[in-house]
Order: sequence, then C-alpha cells, then structure tokens
Amino acid sequence: MSERPTKQPPTKDCPTCQRRRIKCDRGLPGCYKCSKRNLECPGYGLKLKWIEGVASRGNLRGRSIPAANAPNATSQPSHHWPQLSTTTNDINTQNISISHRYTSSHSGPLSLPHFLPSPLSELCLAQSRPLHVSRLVSWFNERVAPRLAWVPQQNAWRRMILPMAENSETVLSSILAIAAHDLASEYHSDDVGSQTYHQMSKMYQNKSLALLAKELKTLSASSSSGSDVSASSAFTLASVIILCNNEFMQPQRAGWRVHLAAAREVILASKNRSHPHKQLTSIEEFLMIEFYEASVWANLTTFDDSSEDVKPFPHSKENAVFTDFVRVIDEITQLERLRFRSQSHSFPYHSGPSPAVIMQINSARYSMIHLAETINFHAEEDRRTFQLVVLMYYHATLIYSCQALGEPPTRDFNANSSRNEILKYLQSLSGMRIDLFAQDLVWPLFMAGTELRGNPEAQNLIRGGFHSVMQFSRTLDRARVLSFLESWWKNPGAYVSWIDMARTQYRSSHCDFLVV
Repeated sequence: MSERPTKQPPTKDCPTCQRRRIKCDRGLPGCYKCSKRNLECPGYGLKLKWIEGVASRGNLRGRSIPAANAPNATSQPSHHWPQLSTTTNDINTQNISISHRYTSSHSGPLSLPHFLPSPLSELCLAQSRPLHVSRLVSWFNERVAPRLAWVPQQNAWRRMILPMAENSETVLSSILAIAAHDLASEYHSDDVGSQTYHQMSKMYQNKSLALLAKELKTLSASSSSGSDVSASSAFTLASVIILCNNEFMQPQRAGWRVHLAAAREVILASKNRSHPHKQLTSIEEFLMIEFYEASVWANLTTFDDSSEDVKPFPHSKENAVFTDFVRVIDEITQLERLRFRSQSHSFPYHSGPSPAVIMQINSARYSMIHLAETINFHAEEDRRTFQLVVLMYYHATLIYSCQALGEPPTRDFNANSSRNEILKYLQSLSGMRIDLFAQDLVWPLFMAGTELRGNPEAQNLIRGGFHSVMQFSRTLDRARVLSFLESWWKNPGAYVSWIDMARTQYRSSHCDFLVV
C-alpha cells in the first residue's frame, strides 16, 4: 500500500483569525490560536453553505443553490465612506460643481472586494448577476421599497425605479448600496454579516458616486450645447435620490445635503435644455415629487440660506400621496423664515395662520380622504388605518401653522385641541397594523410632542410611538428627533418655541435633525 500524501500547509489565514485581525499559525486540522480561545476554527478551504432563496433566472431557475461563504470584511483593505462635504459654505459654493464634489470624494481607484465575484459592468446583465446581487435586489423590492413609499399599495419605487436598474449601472449600484445598508441592520453590529453588508454598501455607494460624477459632467455639457438627454438625466436623478435616501439612514450625518444639491443641479439642467411645454414622463414626475418632499423635510430644521434653494413643485397628482400637506408645510416654513428675518411688528401674521393657509390645510385633508377611497388596500382595516394617519397629518400641520405663524399668547391655545386629537388617534392605532404606515407617523408624533411640556403621561405615549416607528421602519434620524423632544420637555421657559430652540442649536453646533 502506498503512503498517504502529506497535507500541504494552508496558504492563508483562517476566517476567525482574519476577523480578529491577528496572524494565524495555520495549524492543522485547526489553528492553535482558535483552540486556545475555545473558538471554532472553520479551516482554510472553500466552504459552501445553503442560503435562503432560489435562483430566479437561468438554468438553475427555481432551485436553491450553494454559495461560497463570504470572507470577513476585514480580510480586504477597507473602503472608506466618501468624504462628502457637509458644511453649508461648501454646499452653497457656486464655483465648485456637484460632479467635482462627487469626484473629489474618492481617494484613489475603486476596487471590488474578492467576495464580489463579478465586475459591476456585468451586473446589469440579468443572466450574469452574482447571487448576492439578486439577494440585494430582492431585499430592496420586498423590504426597502415599502418603507420608502407613503402607501405600500402605490409603490413607484417598485414599479418605476427598480426596473431602471436593468438599464443603468448607476441606478443598480445605488439600489445595491441602500439595500446592503438596510440588510446590515438585520445583524448585530459586531456580527460578520453586519460588517460584510456594510462594506458592500460602501463599495457600491462609492461606485455609484464615481459613475455619477461622469454623468453629471455629461449632463452639464449637454445643457450647454442644448442636447436632449432626458432619458439619461432620469437615470442620474434616480440614482441621486436613492443615495440621498441612503444618507437619511445615517444618523448624525449630513451627506444628504450634497445629494439634494446634485438633484437640484440635474433638475435645473434638464429644465434649461428642455422645451418649455414638454410633458414630463411619469418617472420624471415621481422623481420631482421625491426631490421636492425631501427638500421640504430637510429645510424644516435647517436655518440658513440653503432653505431658500429652488424646489420646483411637481404638478402631477400621480404618486403624490401626502404632497398637498408637504406643500403647505413648505409654505409655512418659508413664511416663518421671512417673519424671523423681518423682525417687524408689521408682519401680516399676528394671531396665527392666515385664512388662506387654513384653507390649504383643509383642502389637503379633503384631497387625502378622497384618495384613501381610491387606493386598492389589501384589507378594509388598512384603509381605516390610513385615514387615521391622514387625520393625524392634518392636525400636525395645523399645530405647525399655529407655532410658526401665531403669537405666543394664542399659539398654545389653538394647538391644544389638535394635539389631543393626535394622541387619541395614536391610541386608536395601537390595535391596528401600523407596520404599513409607520414611516408616515414621524411628523404627527413630533408635532404633538412639541405641545406636551409638563405632561409626562402623554410624553410616554409619544416615546412609545417613536419606538414603534423605529422598530418597523428603521431608526434613521428618529432617535435624535425624540432626543430633541426630550430636551424640549426638560427646558420649560428656556425658549419661546421648539423652532427657536432648534434655530439656536443649529447656529451653535450646526446640528440639524431630520423629521423623517
């Protein structure tokens, strides 16, 4: 009988030592450093595991297939977040184009980690997509898109934006970035899954930014020459809006500022080269709505000249669910800023919002109640839940109009009844499915909370509401919104209104929070 061949020593460290960032002794059958710590050494060869899901295309359609274990995120050089400029001065600088900011956010060439098997240029070809891409696309469709939409049954993110990924490498990269970031939240922060998906998100975001820098240069050149590239501008705008939403998921980061500025540049460039009477496509209208609403929420707690930036208001009613309310909120915000700057007793709003503002708020309520009757909800209970959310929005916007445009003696009195209505509706929602509309509750919860100084019992209701929202639709900046409310509750008499408190904090630390 011939001798058994001796085993060759491993050529690379075991995954456990890689994760611990120590040098592996590469012992056989397992390394000594793992056994010394009572850790399981997974060995050194290629490991296969069965994952959830099935192949949707190709020869393996309908089958579950094995995939190689992803190495730990620490086994490759780290891909840093792009250093986006977040200061107001940088964003308002006219001499630096958005494409330059995107380009300058990278320090060196981008490379794909070895656990991503295909170059990104191949990902738009459905047949050659690696398995992790299919999973991320599916995650975006099933889990991310519903949280981006006001109403899951009217989800343009699924119907319009996701199909664009088949034809645009930039859109696909942006979708993969936000999907990987969201999927990373399913794991504990110390888990290898969290590290892996966070690295995927960073890599795809960097790739999208690099592609966007080139596209924005092309759009700028076409705008100057008068060329019509409306189709490509729609892809560019979609990518920017997705990345903006990805930044909204980063608490205490302000990268969304750069993306909103980029979206504004794309929209204005498109308007400059388009025929004045050209009708926008449904995708362009939807993207305009998304940009407008994101800008309004960002400006709500921003107290500088950036709130005066151009926000073209979309005229289409398609996919514009809460846009009528957002439009009134925008007008109230601009009036408050004008009033503050004027510091004049001759300002037309002495005792509260004008009849015109109240009429717009009522009109938004009627429009939304009518819309609720036309949406094909899966269950009648979902329709009733949505109607409650609409009424909460109505009362929240009334409160805001009183706070922003009313005098202190009348402000609290006018807001009390609306605050009580929101609390009543919030208690009614406790027995209903709020997971479908949790992302819509931040505004009414915040506005009711600003009227609850000295009411610990009601404050706990608001806390519980915020925790439910974060449980169902991710934390985003909502923990900081709740923290601001709690600071507001603890400082009675220090500020005339929460707006004054937010303005003071913004100017002292440039720490704006997002009510989204």
